Amino acid sequence: MLACLAVWLAASLFASVASARARTCEVVLSTTHVDYGRLSRATLAVEAKGMLGLPARTIGLHVRCDEPGDMAVMFRGAAADERGFLFTEAGRFVMRLRDARLDGVPVDLGQVDRGGGGVPGQVGASLAWNPDAALTPLAHGHAAMGRDFSASIEITARVDEAALAVGDAARWTTTGSVELVATGASADLAVQAEVQPGRCNVDVVRHLSFGRVRSADLDSHGASTRLTAIQAGRLQVLCDGPLPFAFRIMRDERPGTAVAPTGLDVTYPESQLFGLGKTPAGERIGSYVLRWAAGATSDRGELRATHSLDGSRSWAATGGAIVADHDGAARVGYAAPTQATTGPLAVKALDVTLDATIFIAPKASLSLDEEIHADGLMTIEIIY
Repeated sequence: MLACLAVWLAASLFASVASARARTCEVVLSTTHVDYGRLSRATLAVEAKGMLGLPARTIGLHVRCDEPGDMAVMFRGAAADERGFLFTEAGRFVMRLRDARLDGVPVDLGQVDRGGGGVPGQVGASLAWNPDAALTPLAHGHAAMGRDFSASIEITARVDEAALAVGDAARWTTTGSVELVATGASADLAVQAEVQPGRCNVDVVRHLSFGRVRSADLDSHGASTRLTAIQAGRLQVLCDGPLPFAFRIMRDERPGTAVAPTGLDVTYPESQLFGLGKTPAGERIGSYVLRWAAGATSDRGELRATHSLDGSRSWAATGGAIVADHDGAARVGYAAPTQATTGPLAVKALDVTLDATIFIAPKASLSLDEEIHADGLMTIEIIY
């Protein structure tokens, strides 16, 4: 009786192992390459510590097995830290799993150790996929078994802004794999981007000019005097190759000298007023506002102005000229008329005009016994 029982147990154990080995699973991704294309500082938002945030990408994950079993999955890749993966030496990316379904039924996810076992730690409908953990579908708070598991993988990448200043063309590629822990079935995934060397030269073809103004022509009733330019400014940008670029006012070179217009039917935020310097007696002369033209010419035809107020995170079309702003987050670019919301168009040459209005401070606040030079100056950065 004992001998027969031992034989039966051995046979049962052998059959169980054979069944586990026979489980066949397939891991499928909706795409095996997440390609960010050509990176440009003009269309990416600068975040903390000089990092550029790339647009989030989402791909689909589908695991199919012929027998029910453990569905814990992990991502095998080079870890940047405990929460993210290396995107070459220049950056990192983080992953989240969400919208999980097991055998067609929506389920929550639980974080378990890399072996797929243990009591779930973090639990939720959307969980970070950390390098040192696997994620598993749950049923009643415990790891669930199944044949068919699907979810969405959200990938968010960031790169060092300085890494885009390259002398030679580079293609960044990081590879890893999504693995079903129980069987080792996996699918490879590559995250990649292209960085091209490029240089643009900016030429001030023509400066803004307001000519000469007599003191007798200044407002004598306590208001500022408004003057329009007699000659518009003109900028020309020439690049080595097609590049998307934007303009940013780095700083007002006459800081602390701007005087807001008084007694007129106009008001401007402080960030849109630029100084005109001071008189020999130390009096502030006034201020001016600068306007980017609503349109520009390029090697790809006529373009329309687009602007961003949040450091290139979003772009909006404009129906007319754009008032320059020395708030560090403001950007101005030029795009095809139907693509203004996607940011500046990649061009090799751009020609744009600039206009301005001067507001001379009230006459009574100025010493006018000698000639005064109103000398506004700003530094414009081209971002690409």
